Amino acid sequence: MSYISAQNLVFSYPGADQPVLRELSFSIEEGSFVAIQGPSGSGKSTLLYLLGAMNRVQSGDLFVAGKNLNQLTRTEAAFFRASEIGFVFQQFHLLPKLTLLENVELGGLYPLEIAKDRSVLKARAEELLGKFGLSEKKDELPSKVSGGQQQRVAIARSLMQKPRLILADEPTGNLDSVNSQLVLQELKRLHSEGHTVVLITHDGEVAKQADRILHIRDGRLESEEILQYTKNKAAPLHKDSDTKTQDMVWSKDLLRYLAQNAWTQLSANKVRALLTMLGVTIGVGAVLSMMTLGGFAKEKILAGYAEMGVNTFEFNGYPNWDMKAKDVKGAVFDFFKWETDLLPLKNIFPEIQRISPVLTGRNVSVVFAGKTIDNDVRILGVNEDTFSIAKRKIIVGNPVNAYHVKNRSPVCVIGYDVAERLFSNVQPLGQILFLSEDSQEMSCKVVGVAARTSSRNEWRKPNLEVYLPFTYFQAKSKNWWSAQIREVLIEIKDGASMENMGKGLRAFFQKKYGNSGRFRADSDAVLIEQMNRFLNIFSGFLAAIALVSLCVGGVGIANMMLVSLNERVREIGLRKALGATDQSLRSLILMESLLICFLAGLVGVVLGVIAYQLILFAATKFVSKLEFEWIFNPWAFLISFGSIVAVGILSGLIPALRAEKMAPMQALRTE
Repeated sequence: MSYISAQNLVFSYPGADQPVLRELSFSIEEGSFVAIQGPSGSGKSTLLYLLGAMNRVQSGDLFVAGKNLNQLTRTEAAFFRASEIGFVFQQFHLLPKLTLLENVELGGLYPLEIAKDRSVLKARAEELLGKFGLSEKKDELPSKVSGGQQQRVAIARSLMQKPRLILADEPTGNLDSVNSQLVLQELKRLHSEGHTVVLITHDGEVAKQADRILHIRDGRLESEEILQYTKNKAAPLHKDSDTKTQDMVWSKDLLRYLAQNAWTQLSANKVRALLTMLGVTIGVGAVLSMMTLGGFAKEKILAGYAEMGVNTFEFNGYPNWDMKAKDVKGAVFDFFKWETDLLPLKNIFPEIQRISPVLTGRNVSVVFAGKTIDNDVRILGVNEDTFSIAKRKIIVGNPVNAYHVKNRSPVCVIGYDVAERLFSNVQPLGQILFLSEDSQEMSCKVVGVAARTSSRNEWRKPNLEVYLPFTYFQAKSKNWWSAQIREVLIEIKDGASMENMGKGLRAFFQKKYGNSGRFRADSDAVLIEQMNRFLNIFSGFLAAIALVSLCVGGVGIANMMLVSLNERVREIGLRKALGATDQSLRSLILMESLLICFLAGLVGVVLGVIAYQLILFAATKFVSKLEFEWIFNPWAFLISFGSIVAVGILSGLIPALRAEKMAPMQALRTE
């Protein structure tokens, strides 16, 4: 079987009036040196690109090394080019930003899916450059060497993976006669080493260097000329061409190469890259600072409300007096019972931090040593959690404790104004107060004095209150109404929803007692929940504004990548010719956008931290109660870094998809 076999090939470009190749048939044996000659427009270069698996014919069969090229997928064709074919182009197609050594190495990189040792590639590239007499110039850029030397570098690049087939497209077209002879000698030498060489040329003298000439005109084989036709007997360089595809094998060498290539592209256009990165820098800095400041403001505002007791609420329960006897079903609610109704709530609702009953005495007077207070005084029956729930500080003595509650101790804590009026010249601790409620008298020993405070309710005078253990109050009060637990003070844990807690308690007691009770939560719970929602919306709004600026920066990067891609069309075509798969190109482009975003994002994070700390420092100069502190919001940092990665991927995705769609044949011909 022939190494290359073409049967009735037909190929035409989209929109063309006439096909470029018309029923073209020929065969080439392995180890041959064949020249394909014809005038411009005859279809010889198109044929070379078809032999290189860079395009497909519309009809006919094309076999190379036993592979039907029309049946290969895009990825299989890339693997085939990388393992089987070495390209030598008229325009050399050396990447100007890479050294001669790096350009030669490029021929061995693809496909990137196959893990390769870069040190082995470098040694192979240095060996080939030495073979072509260019070792001393390996670190030079292509622009610093002659055209003949550039073409020899291109030939060296084509040999990196020891291909069986060398496809040379007008390799002497841009060279003088001396360098042309040197290049032809190299092609002859490669032929003598066992390579099959197919040379495309319009020059008859160049074509005569081959063993066989195929003359093409108007897409047809016009004639065939055998000059020597001495089939090379050298052993094949490969047992079989490789079209087996695999997923990309990620390694340190691969990541290092992708990062180095991305850095090279950025370094080539520093000003453009810096201006583009500025948008992402501002966006990331804004996201970080806005989210951090929004979270900080929310925390401080809610903490300020918490100090006023807004993470607490009152829960009330009353018998349903309008309920008729015939409507009673099951348990009947007759006010709250501490042991059976209230004490189990902390186990039923884990959101509850503390709970205290509140009994209220009316028509109260307080007497000590002939001094009496009988206006706006209230007696409150409480437990040991009340003062923590209400955030009431004790400036003298101690609050009511669990021992007092358990043993119904006759002790009390008095409000600041009570102490000021009754004990202006006497130490209040240990003194005995006489309390009167509806002419019913009781006494208590003062164990503490509460600090002065204010109330959100105008009718309440917290500094004229006297706090007793609720068990003692119930035991001594003769007023049935006052001794009932109608009101419960509840503190919930941070982060719990007050509105949901209130609804949950109502549902619990309604299920337990049905319509025999009426239950409601203090309206402050709804107010605080709405405040929390507003702050969440406000923080999200700030973050959204910042994300918009980040998106604008991402659009700038995508635009820069597209402009850069337009400048590198030939490079993309070359990489595809060398065996780059769609995945390889995608990784290459995405790494460039990720590197831009990472560098810009890193600067943005630093600037964002500096910005919000400066804002906080400035705020402390205008808000006396605000103290400067170093803050770190882990969610803001995570979202910032997540945004960097997301913007990097999204901004590089469109350019990457565009690079994938480029046809290598058209890309290489782009002026």
